[in-house]
Amino acid sequence: MSKFLLLLGPSGVGKSAIIEELSKLDDRFVYICPYMTRPLRTGETNKVAVSGSEMDEMWQHGKLLVVNELFGGIRYGTPRLPIEEALVIGKFPVLDWPIDRLEVMTTAFSGQLFVVYVSPPSLEVLRQRMGKDGRDADGARFASAQKELQRFWALGYVGNYDYEIVSQDGHVSEIARAIYSNYIQSF
Repeated sequence: MSKFLLLLGPSGVGKSAIIEELSKLDDRFVYICPYMTRPLRTGETNKVAVSGSEMDEMWQHGKLLVVNELFGGIRYGTPRLPIEEALVIGKFPVLDWPIDRLEVMTTAFSGQLFVVYVSPPSLEVLRQRMGKDGRDADGARFASAQKELQRFWALGYVGNYDYEIVSQDGHVSEIARAIYSNYIQSF
């Protein structure tokens, strides 16, 4: 028995670090690598770069659940088969996911999801995190995150997730353990 673990929350909140830590806690976690239409960054191994035409072909053949366009026209496609295969063999598929596209997953995997919302301790902490890697030079990521978090903090997403946690700096191990414990209890 397993469920598909979705981590929601804005860019820069630490979802990738949490996923990495979850994989250390239990080797049944399987990160679902998205396809994307930009080249891989140096050291980036958790995504698969494809051309726009390759992504279009995968979409047309039903190999992708959804294609999201984010941050400057980069498209991200989520493969269906690795999720289904992991669930069948009792692995724990895990993916970070945009909350505004949650309906795609709740429709495709009804009753098979455990959804966690990860928030930063404050907007200022998130701004500092985003500034460290230089990927938000124009401020678009932070503006998007601020809008999402204002809605989250105003209880606009209540009922869309099973568990919520604040991503405190230096506490990724504890955060991952708390998510893991609640995830396992959800079976």
